[in-house]
Amino acid sequence: MTSLPTTSLRKPMIAWSAVAVWIIVIFLFSHQANSGAITETYLHDANVPIRKLAHLTEYAVLFCLSRFALSQSAFASTWGKTRLSIAAYVFTLANALFDEWHQSFVPGRSATLSDATVDMCGAMLAWVAIYILLKVKGSRG
Repeated sequence: MTSLPTTSLRKPMIAWSAVAVWIIVIFLFSHQANSGAITETYLHDANVPIRKLAHLTEYAVLFCLSRFALSQSAFASTWGKTRLSIAAYVFTLANALFDEWHQSFVPGRSATLSDATVDMCGAMLAWVAIYILLKVKGSRG
């Protein structure tokens, strides 16, 4: 009979599970063949801005989830907030680059540096938002 992990392990396991689920969601979105042409039939001139906003949002969420998961890890107290954010950013960058590489094999899709740049802008916006929230929280308490 297997037992449930101790409370100290549950939070990191749940946090990293959320990261894994979100990476799968991103993978499934990027695995759709000819998705740009499909969405263009519905969105017309708004297609490109909405797709770029989707990229921005996907990777902002990934940064937030990975930053939180790292903060729940055993080493978090020794790393500090900045190192945790840098690690989350590098993790998000690796996923963005992998996603672009993956898209190069999907029919009707291509790998573009501009999409990876938009992805990382999303991660940076999330980092700034978290930084501001932590500063505000720290000044109140």
